[in-house]
Amino acid sequence: MNNFKVSYTKKAEADLDRIYDFVANEYHNLNAAVRLLQQLTKAVDDLSFMADSYHHFQEEPYLSEGIRYFSEGKYSVFYKIIDDTAYVIRIVPGAIDLLKALSEIV
Repeated sequence: MNNFKVSYTKKAEADLDRIYDFVANEYHNLNAAVRLLQQLTKAVDDLSFMADSYHHFQEEPYLSEGIRYFSEGKYSVFYKIIDDTAYVIRIVPGAIDLLKALSEIV
């Protein structure tokens, strides 16, 4: 088991902002938005010791690019390991078209 640094791309940071804004505004619940962001960032932080444990995304060209993913609640987290860093690429609701969400990164 390796130790990894964890880094967010600008797209992943924007995803977190969108998720927070949606929950805070759509449901008028700031506490739920904060809890959800804490849950997601905790799961992402866990990549520091288990990034190489998750599955590769099986669709091309993402499989060839080494894109990995895991689910946290209703969200999918996509990342790529380069050297000793896990780069979080996207954090998206699992109900959306994942291939479309990923098409913006490769």
